[in-house]
Amino acid sequence: MSNDISWDSARMEFKPVTMTVRHTGNMSFSAHTSTGLTIPIDAHVHLGGGGAIPNPIDYLFASLGGCIGIKILLDLGDKGIKPEQLLIETTATRKQDLPATFETVHHLISLKCACDEAVIADTLKKTMTLLCPIAVIFGETSTMTWEFRLIQ
Repeated sequence: MSNDISWDSARMEFKPVTMTVRHTGNMSFSAHTSTGLTIPIDAHVHLGGGGAIPNPIDYLFASLGGCIGIKILLDLGDKGIKPEQLLIETTATRKQDLPATFETVHHLISLKCACDEAVIADTLKKTMTLLCPIAVIFGETSTMTWEFRLIQ
C-alpha cells in the first residue's frame, strides 16, 4: 500500500484548527468553531453533568466514527463505488491506569455496496492508518482494530 493520496489537491485541508471553549455554568461548556458553529458540552453524569447533552467522550467517538465514514465514502467514491448503507460500530475499552486513555478500540464497518472485498480492505486500511486523522491518533495511542462485513 502506498502512502500517496490520489485525491485532488483541492480536497486537502492543512489549515490550523482553532476552537474556543467557554464555561457556561455548572459542568457545562460551549465550544465555538472558527466557522461560527456552537457545540454544547457537558460533563458525564458521574462527574456532575446533567446528562442532557453529549459529554467530551461522546463527541470524541462521534468524531472518530464521522471521520472514518467520510474518508471511506471519499475513497470509495474515487473508485466509482457509492455504498447504499454504511454503519460504523465502535467498541472501546479504557486503560485501568493512567494516563486516562483507551486500551483497545475496535470498529465493525458494515457496507451495502457492489464492491470487491479487497477494495474495501484497502480503503479501510488507508482510512484507519493514513487518511482519517482521528483514527490515526487512536491507532498511535491504543490497539485499534477493524473488520468489515458486506450487507446483501
